[in-house]
Amino acid sequence: MENSRQPEVDGMCDDKPIHLNGISRETFELFLEFTFGRYVDILCFYIDELSKFLRFCDMYQCSHACKFVISRISSARYHFHPAKLINLAIKYHVRSIFPYAFQQLAETPITELTHAHQELMGDEVFLNVVYVQAALDSHRRIVAAEEPKILMHSNECQDPTGCNEDWHAIWWNGMGRFLLDGRNPQPYDDAVKRFKELQFGRVSEGCKDLMFKILNQGAAFKHAEQFVSETCSFLVEKLVFEPEPPSP
Repeated sequence: MENSRQPEVDGMCDDKPIHLNGISRETFELFLEFTFGRYVDILCFYIDELSKFLRFCDMYQCSHACKFVISRISSARYHFHPAKLINLAIKYHVRSIFPYAFQQLAETPITELTHAHQELMGDEVFLNVVYVQAALDSHRRIVAAEEPKILMHSNECQDPTGCNEDWHAIWWNGMGRFLLDGRNPQPYDDAVKRFKELQFGRVSEGCKDLMFKILNQGAAFKHAEQFVSETCSFLVEKLVFEPEPPSP
């Protein structure tokens, strides 16, 4: 009878655990959460551990577990460097996290991106980040230097010439300073909000209200957002392939 006993194999008992090479115990907790609904705080994991688990899911074609981990990464995306998120998006075909990561890279000073970050995102994405930042910087300087013109003054404006002169001066000293501040350049929305709090000299209330309505429409500012969005869409289509559905 003793000779007929089956040999103990991995996973058959507690003394013979299944070894998953490259997967830490902490990362495996995510698998337990997915399988048994036990909540695990994803912020206690390093992105490299999550990447290993995604590789594990991809290797064994655990598509549902992979989607689960991606959803957890997406919900905590603010805690991970965008270069790493780009890397995961391309490697594991995750289009949903690419736009956020690319937007963050476009807003990150190029001097803060290291060679390691460049390797993570790849040459194509890195070159587009550099190109986008240069284009946005040029657009920012144009907006700062060229105020929207008062094409038609309000009926209450008593001094159109003085109104134009003060509008030009306040734009340059206000929006120009806010947008081009070397130490702390303001985003467009914040710059407009601070600009509205300034004193406007000979600019009449009617003319000021009219120009504020134009600023609120954001026609000039939305060019930058559209440019980033179009560049991002181009990269997603080129680099982040949709995974093929499993064969029946």
